[in-house]
Parts: sequence; C-alpha cells; structure tokens
Amino acid sequence: MSKHPTIELLETLNNALLYVLETATCLAIFYLLYHFILRKERSFQYNRFYLLATILFSLSFPLINVNYNPEKTPAVLNSLHAVSNEVSKEPIIEPKGYYSVTVVAESEKPFLLWWEAVILLYIIGLVALGLRLFIQMRSFNEFIWYQRHNTRYKDDHYLVNTDGHLPTFAFFNYLMWDNSLELTLEEQKQILDHEKVHIKQKHSFDIMLMESLKVIFWFNPLIYLFRNLLEEIHEYEADYKAVKVNDQTTYTKLLVKLVFQKMGLQHGSFFAKNKTLKRVDMIKGQKKINFFKLLTPIPVAALLFFIFSCEAKLEKQAVSVSDVAYVFTSFGENDVKPAPVDGFSAWKSFLTENIHYQDVEALKNLEGKVMVSFLVDHKGDVKDVRITKGIDKNLDAQVAKILKKSPKWNPGIKEGNVTATRMMVPITFRAI
Repeated sequence: MSKHPTIELLETLNNALLYVLETATCLAIFYLLYHFILRKERSFQYNRFYLLATILFSLSFPLINVNYNPEKTPAVLNSLHAVSNEVSKEPIIEPKGYYSVTVVAESEKPFLLWWEAVILLYIIGLVALGLRLFIQMRSFNEFIWYQRHNTRYKDDHYLVNTDGHLPTFAFFNYLMWDNSLELTLEEQKQILDHEKVHIKQKHSFDIMLMESLKVIFWFNPLIYLFRNLLEEIHEYEADYKAVKVNDQTTYTKLLVKLVFQKMGLQHGSFFAKNKTLKRVDMIKGQKKINFFKLLTPIPVAALLFFIFSCEAKLEKQAVSVSDVAYVFTSFGENDVKPAPVDGFSAWKSFLTENIHYQDVEALKNLEGKVMVSFLVDHKGDVKDVRITKGIDKNLDAQVAKILKKSPKWNPGIKEGNVTATRMMVPITFRAI
C-alpha cells in the first residue's frame, strides 16, 4: 500500500531538516577548528583550500552512506557513533502525528499548518535571494556594456574605468578601476598589483560559489560566516603577493589611507575593504608556518566522515564453522588432541573461503547446518570424510570435497602413542 502524499512530503521534509542539522554541525566544527588553529597562519592558499574543502565535506558527508563492521572498530568510536546515531534516528517531525484522516469542519482547519509555513517561507527566501543575485549580475553586465568605450584588454584581463561610479575591485577577469581617485603612480601600481592577484587566483569563483550557496541555504548563518572568511583570506593572499613586488611600509600606509573608501558592488574583491588593521597585522606578522597545525584538520574530517557518513552493519558470513568435537576418543591431561598445523582459526578460514556457497545460483538461498565427520590419521592427513547430516546433495558434496583438501593436522597422541582420531564439525550455511 502506497503512502499518502502528505506523509511522503513530511518524511521528505524530516530528512531535509535532518540534513540541514548535520550540515550545520559539520560547518560549526570546521569553523571552530579554523578559528582557533588556522586563522592566524600565513598559509593563505592552504586556508583557502581548507575553507572550500570543508564546505564541500559538510554538504556531502550527510549524503554519503558507507557500511562498516563495528566488531573491527575501536569501542570508543562505536560509542561515539552510537550516540550520534541515536540523535539522528529521532524524527524531527512525526509524519503520522501531523496527518490525520479524521474529517473536520472547514472552519476548524488552520489556514496554514506550521510545516506548510516553513516550506512557504523557504521558497520565498530562495526566490528573493535568487532574484537579488540575478539582478546584481545583470546590473554588473549592463555597467560593463555602458563602459565598453572605457575598457581595454591588458595582461589577460579587462581594465574598466568606472569614472567614480564604482570603486576599484576585481571580478572574474574584469578589473574595475576608479579613475576618479587622486593617487600617485606608485599607489596606482600597488592597487593594481593587488587586484591582479584576485584575477590570477580566480577568487571570484569562490565568491560566486558562496553566493549560490547563500541562495540555497539562506537560513544558515554559517554559510555567511564562511563567505566572510573566504573573502578575508582572499585579501590576505592578495596583500601577501602584492607586498612581494612593492615596499611593505608604503603599501600598509596606502591600506590605511583608503580605509574609508566608499563600498560598492559587494560581490567584487576590493582593495580597500574593512578589517584593514587585520590585513596590516597579517602583512607584518610572523612568516613561519606551523605545519603541524596544517595536519590537524585530517583527523577531524575523518572523524566527522565516520560519524555522519558511516553506518554500522555486522558482516554476515554465508558459511561459518563451529568448534570440532572428538568422537569415540577421550583425551586425558597428558594426552595431545589433534589440531591443525596452522591452528584452528586458519583451518576454519580455509573452509569458509573455499566453500563457494553463494556463487552457485541453485544453492545461494539454502540455509541450514551440515554435520560432517572425518578421520585424522597417524600422519595428520584428513581421511574418510562423511556427511552425517546434510542439506542438499550438491552442497554436501562440495563440503566433503573441500574438507578432503584441508591443510595438514598434527595427529592426536594418547598414552604416548600416535592415534587416529575421528572428528565431527558442524558447518552452518546462511543466505545473505
């Protein structure tokens, strides 16, 4: 019986809210790691990669589903995963609790249920911010068109004179130049060197990625925070490369001089933006990079992947071998029981790996236990294999065939004499 469309919608909404919660958790943890460990490091390209990668990880980890065997995992990780799993299994919305087949009077039905209001609010925000971004991009293109006579192509970018209508900034391969500013030739060169770094490093792709994510996740403040961090690291990187070809002292003085420059199109990469003091401190700061700090995100990312992308699943063996029993022979304390030369664990593995139970179409759905007996002779060879209780003649024959090929045993010793011993072993088959 198919579910009612309303219940399906509520289940989808529940999954979406859970995804948003898990994504926000990953973003928050990655942000804290960046803020306390990486933010003051002068590894600008690494920090940029970190911010972009952690955004990708945060958005993708909750969507990935990888099975793991808890029996082969440390207990502390299993405990951590169990706690997070219990939280994620608790439904944010109980679909059946919000949909009833009871018929009520039209006047008693609310205009909008709360979950309907949530969906409507999200759609309004999505459309509004999407439209806003579209208008801004269109306005930029129109300005480029109107200023086409003041544009020239130079060094793999377009230099556009804005005549004071827009401040100096870089956007993709356009360098918008406010030619109304009164600057010396040296100051002009310093600003142009800075903006060219934005173009060469393709910082605008990062900004547009974040603007697109802001449209989709407009309700998530962490997306706005990561956008600001990316913009900050862009400025640090541009300053760092610009100072290499200019005098550090005059460059920092120029930063302070232009700190009150009027802001314009917010999607561009500006030379004179806020946080100027931080930029000056970063320029004059220590040059040594702590490479140990750069490695800290690796275990954190691995742990978050384990928590949000992995699902505990016990491995079911199609074939399992139980402990052997010694038939018709009793061994005393001073006697030696027969045992495989390589140990029982290796002997059982040999059987389970060589009985190709699931590979045969006619046998793959069979389940049950085969009781098989065999003789370990004086030389330790497996002889006289017998099926005392079987499931299927083809399966029984395969068991007997593999058992005859099993590795050598150490024969039993009773009262000081090597003796042949009959063994009994149950082999269980399970369809998986």
